[in-house]
Amino acid sequence: MYAVIIILVIIAGIGTLWVGASKQNRTGNPNYDKRTTKNIVGLTVMYAASVIVISVLVVMILD
Repeated sequence: MYAVIIILVIIAGIGTLWVGASKQNRTGNPNYDKRTTKNIVGLTVMYAASVIVISVLVVMILD
């Protein structure tokens, strides 16, 4: 089970770097820069959901 989690983390890291280095990301998007509050709230919700899911998985594995 740990291998699955490690593989998912590696895939997520590679995907993040891939998107960050993309040509479209380097040119920027003015509309994205204008709605920072909405973006931060969305990212916070995604991170919170991820922490909850991972916590539940860890409890299930260790229980």
